[in-house]
Formats: sequence, structure tokens, C-alpha cells
Amino acid sequence: MNSILYVFLPCKKVYPTGITYLADFIHRRRPDVRQQILDLSLFPPNQRQAKLREVTKVFQPELVGFSWRDIQIFSPHEGDASLEHAFNFYYASNPFKRAVASVQGLRNLYRYYTDIRSNLAYPWLIQKEFPSTRMMIGGGAFTAFADQLMEKLPEGIIGILGEGEDAILKVLNGESLSEERFIIREQGNVTKGAKPTPALLDSLSVDISYLTSIFPQYHEYIGECIGVQSKRGCPYDCAFCLYPYIEGKRVRYRPAENVVQDIAQYYHQWGARRFWFTDAQFITGKDAYPQCTEILERIISEKLEIEWSGYVRTSLINANMAKLMVQSGVGDLEVAVTAGSQKVLNSLHMGFKLEHLYDGCRHLKEAGFKGRVILNYSLNSPDETEETLLQSIESYKMVASILGEERVFPLMFFLGIQPNTDLEERLLSEGYLSKGYNPLSLTPWNIKKMLYNPAPLNKIIAKACLAAWGRKNGSKDPRPWSGSLSQSATQQQGHTYADTSVSKGFETNSGRDALLTLEEILRSRKSSNSSQEAPDVTPTPSSL
Repeated sequence: MNSILYVFLPCKKVYPTGITYLADFIHRRRPDVRQQILDLSLFPPNQRQAKLREVTKVFQPELVGFSWRDIQIFSPHEGDASLEHAFNFYYASNPFKRAVASVQGLRNLYRYYTDIRSNLAYPWLIQKEFPSTRMMIGGGAFTAFADQLMEKLPEGIIGILGEGEDAILKVLNGESLSEERFIIREQGNVTKGAKPTPALLDSLSVDISYLTSIFPQYHEYIGECIGVQSKRGCPYDCAFCLYPYIEGKRVRYRPAENVVQDIAQYYHQWGARRFWFTDAQFITGKDAYPQCTEILERIISEKLEIEWSGYVRTSLINANMAKLMVQSGVGDLEVAVTAGSQKVLNSLHMGFKLEHLYDGCRHLKEAGFKGRVILNYSLNSPDETEETLLQSIESYKMVASILGEERVFPLMFFLGIQPNTDLEERLLSEGYLSKGYNPLSLTPWNIKKMLYNPAPLNKIIAKACLAAWGRKNGSKDPRPWSGSLSQSATQQQGHTYADTSVSKGFETNSGRDALLTLEEILRSRKSSNSSQEAPDVTPTPSSL
């Protein structure tokens, strides 16, 4: 084969980093292969099939590779309206709110199923109108739901689980895929292959000039955040996370020089100024310090005036790393604290201690960190109790006291149960999920299970969240802090941060309201229970 068309299936507008690395990998090994990238996300829905047909007809690829990045399952944070609709439907006491939520829920479900059907239709279009063209499909969403999606895709399409560089090269060369992670359905039978170890990363820098020539839509991302990869693999065992399944647990590093060369090329040739490290974790552990340190030092020494972010384990930030992060242009950070209880963190196999997370925040503060921090709290995780919820609230107060309340934005997040995770395995063994369940089937009953928020804490948490969301368009939650904070939320109104891509959680910070409301409810219950359990101390004649 001598030609391949990469098709980035529609999702939210996000730079197709994975495809760019795939195309560069193939170009270095098979420079004779013609390549083109088509990002369907950048076209209106009613034009996408026509555009795919047009590009395929003109380019005449022998192989079409689809990248399916995202399927919106119900694991949204509190800034996502779908979560609010779901909570109103299941927990609101007002029947009118429940009715409105049911209508909104139906709209969300219609959009959800429509998006899936639309993405499935593109391979069917290729099979029907270009029957001699081979097809492959991969990406994070496909890898997660491959078993379910293969039943809906044309027979013969090659599904790639995880990384696709070696597999695509073998298909182009006509070689066997027996040692690759693949899935294929032929004559009604599904065959899977397993690769014991992920491929090593290509050590060279991306050829941006070549990429520009094969990606006509690149200009749509000028001014957007550009994804850069410095490593693959995640050594942690977080119970709900798919990264180890997709990329493996062995961490593979790219040379820091080549990572920064990628950034420099985008900086000088495209004028890019904002970057996102697409690694599962930018700092995967102490073994990553040398590479991360060199990357940041090179950004500084080359005077690349950028803003960058990524998934960063705050617990691994030491004083030197914090200084380099700030000096190299770190922007807002999203911290998956998940829970402010060490007991719950241990149950989820998160692999860090809360005190180290606080230490990392202190190092950032001392280094002059000016960005914002989103704290994702997965309330009602397995082994959650009223006491551990109170501990999570205190952990938020601790981070806010260190960094300043105006910089800390807690978001309520509920674990979404995804296939091929330890959480799924645990819930199957406990009978919470039934064997053979379909994770893509979203009935009201399934949604309530998949949006993990079980009894008895579910109604308490829902009450707090609904109260906060009900106030989000009105009051900014004027209640004072019960803890001692260094600064108030009102002192920095109007402050402008460098990162213009802010989440809805920044708009009202209703997560703070939800946590404070939850605290009030829990402490009230605690006080009530204590009163009921207190012994009768009424003096008797004998005791006088």
C-alpha cells in the first residue's frame, strides 16, 4: 500500500495529536507513502459525509484509518449540564424540575446515540462507495469500547487497541498483525491479538513542515492549545482509569531535546503559544524527574514564551520542579485529587499521600504560581462514608488556604464505570453490575448505575449539589469560610489569567458552594446523631 487517509472522527474541537504522531512515524519509515489528515470535527454535521466522500474520491487512499477519540459516557463533572439534569431527574423533590430534567435527559440521550450512529456511518460509507479500500480504526474511545463497537462496524475493518504505529506500518507493508493488539470481525467471528509490550517511541522530532503539507486544516488550530507528547505509559493502578489499559504500565520517554524541538517548531512555524502535554501524567514518578527537568530547562533557555499545562501529580512536585514549572510558563492545572480521604485514595489505588499533595501546592505557591487549580472530587467513591466526605471538604480548605481561595476551583465529579478497569471488575464481583452488561446502553436505570453514586450517601450529596446549582445564576455563595483562609474570593475579582480556555466551573465556582452545603448537612447530621446517642445526665436525688 502506498497511501493512507487519516480521519479524525467528530468530537469537541481538540488538536488531533495522536494522528500527527502516527503520520510522522509512517513518513520516516515509508517516505513513499502518500498521507493526508482529515479532521471531520471542523465541519458542520450536515457536511461531514460529503466532505469524507469528496476527500476520499480525490485522494484515492488505499487505506483509511479512523481515529475515534471520545464517547461521552456519564462521568461528567459539575460543570457539565448533563450531570445537573441527571441529578434533577433522580433526586429533585420538585416535580416540575424532574419533568424538565426528563426532557433535557431525552435530548442528551438523542445527541449521544446520534453521535455514535454518525461515527459508525463513516466506515460504512467507505465500504459502500470505495469497496476496494482497506480500513482501520483506533483511538481512546474505540479501545475502551471495542467489543461493543465491532458488532456495529463493517466486517473486515481492523480495530487497533492502544497504540497504532507498528500495526499501521505492518498493514501498509502487507505483514501479519499476529503480534499486535488488534480486533477484527470476519464471517461473524471476532479475533483478537495481544502484544506483550508496547512499542518504543520514535525518538525523532515531528517534521512540522511535512505535517503542514498533509494537514490542510492545520490553520484551524492556530491560537488553540497544541498537544505534545513527552512519554507514554502510566505506572499507576488508579481503579477507574483507562490509561494503563490503553498505553501500558511501562513508561517510555522521548528525549527531552526532541520534545522541546516539537514545541519550538510549532512556536516558530505556526505561531503557537499554548501547549498541552498529552501524557497520562507529565511527572509519572521520581524516574521522570530528569526528563521533565530537562524539558522545562530547555523551554526556558530557548526563550519559548509559552503557556503549558497537562495532567500533573501535584504530590510529585518538589521545590526545584515548581520553580521550573513557573519559569517555563505553566498555566492552569487540573488536579485529580479524587478524594480528600487517605482511606478512599488507598481504596482506589491512587498511589499518593495527601500530605505530599499539600507539599506540592506549597512549592508552587513559593515559586510564584499565578494560575488556577481545578480540584476534581469524585464524591461517593467506593468505601466513602460521611466522615471521609468531611475529610474531602477539609482537604479543599487546605489547598485553598495554601494557594488562595480565588485560585482554587473544586468540581464535583462522579466516577464513570468504564470497561477494562479495576473499578468495573470490582463492581462486577460485588454484583453491582451484571455480567454481560452493555456500557454503551444508556437507559435511565443504566445511567444511574454508571454514574456511580450509590446509596446511602447519594441523596445527601445530591441535595448539596442541587442546592448549589440552583444558586449558580444568582448568589455567588456569600457564606464565610468556617476554616481560616489567607484570602477571600472577593479580593481578586476581575483578575485576568493567561489561560483563556476556562471551564464552566470557573464561571460561578459552584463546586465550592456544593462542598460547603454538603459540610452543613453532614455536620448537622453528626450533631443530631450525637444528641440522640448522648446519655441522660439529669441529676437524681442520690447524686445531689
